[in-house]
Amino acid sequence: MQSSTRGGGIRRSPWYMAGLLGCGYAVSFLDRALVSVAGVPIKHDLGLSDTQFGLLHGTSFVILYSLGGIPFGRLADRVDRRAMIALGILFWTAMTAICGLAGSFAMFFLARIGVGLGEASLVPAGMSLLGSVMPRPKMARGVAVFIMGATIGTSTALMGGGYLLTRLGGAGPIELPLLGMVAPWQVLFLLAGPPGLVVAALVTTLREPARAAMPQEQAGLGAALGHVRTHLRAYAFLTAAACCNVTIAQTQGAWAPLFFVRQFGLAPGAGAMLIGTMFLISAPTGQFFGGFLTDRLQARGIPAAQHLVMAVFLALALVPGAIFCMTDRLWLAQASYPLFAFLVSAATPTSLAALQLLTPDRYRGTLSALFLSIVTLVGLGLGPALVGLLTDQLFQDERALGRSLLIVILAAGIVGPLLALAGRRPFARATATASL
Repeated sequence: MQSSTRGGGIRRSPWYMAGLLGCGYAVSFLDRALVSVAGVPIKHDLGLSDTQFGLLHGTSFVILYSLGGIPFGRLADRVDRRAMIALGILFWTAMTAICGLAGSFAMFFLARIGVGLGEASLVPAGMSLLGSVMPRPKMARGVAVFIMGATIGTSTALMGGGYLLTRLGGAGPIELPLLGMVAPWQVLFLLAGPPGLVVAALVTTLREPARAAMPQEQAGLGAALGHVRTHLRAYAFLTAAACCNVTIAQTQGAWAPLFFVRQFGLAPGAGAMLIGTMFLISAPTGQFFGGFLTDRLQARGIPAAQHLVMAVFLALALVPGAIFCMTDRLWLAQASYPLFAFLVSAATPTSLAALQLLTPDRYRGTLSALFLSIVTLVGLGLGPALVGLLTDQLFQDERALGRSLLIVILAAGIVGPLLALAGRRPFARATATASL
């Protein structure tokens, strides 16, 4: 009996919920990052250009991720959020396995659309859950724990996938029961399934927080958008700054393994493992530090601390980002990339934490979905594809990948801090006057 009580208490803990939701986020980014890990053999086997690879990595994923965000957000404000997350995990896990069976660009593209649709369910329901149970003074740290799953999943894919690709790459096609002969990169996508099944089962053990009943007219999409219109400047600057932050994070994540292969002559598996090792140390540390610093500054009464932290860290990331993109010395890239990843990651929790403080509980699912749809469409849908387009069309040289990366990083890294600083006053005014 005592054990059951203790277990129930753990399931009600906001930190347990944040950690388990972070595991779900880790599984989602594990599936996303495998495309980067296996970029070289995928491009070779499917005969892709850099532009097609950029479309495959980002644009295909965000098509239904963005369109499905609003319906999933509205569902998150009405239904059992645990079931919504668990079903979403099962669906995107199945779509990831289909990616592993793809034999053409078109089939892979369609399967990635399905992955995006499934993953569109996680953040709206997860942020709605977390916003309901996490104390406001600890919100940025709670969000940081949640989104740390992204870097852990990415690092796991890079290190584990890179290792397996190295071990299996020289063996040629592998024969699997029922599936026949498959390439080593396809095995990686098939192995991504079991972790998703485990996390989906664990999510069903969470406790659904009670939500106060409200009139239908106060819970609909129109009412949520009405709240946004009331505080339009606060939402607009926050969303635009977050788009810049996500563009930097997703673009370097998509191309960094392939960049190390081209720039320094590393094998694909070795390049992925190197990036994964550096990313695992620097990115989660940066995310938690960014959340911790934001909460501390907010506790000291610093207005719009979230915007200030985002602006400072994005600006500081420009120098190591430029060094990483342009150096031809491996040791210098190894020194600058972790610092770059740390600084970009430290800025990441701020926008989602600010969104929760700006948004009433009854609208959190809907507006979190709308927010994530926009920033993902821009950051993941356009960023990686733009790098491929610049490399193919402007420079017309695969060895110019670093210059293409630098253009996108500098553009987003200069505009983002300016937008974040411009949004401080509207945000402070909105959170001071709104009844949340």
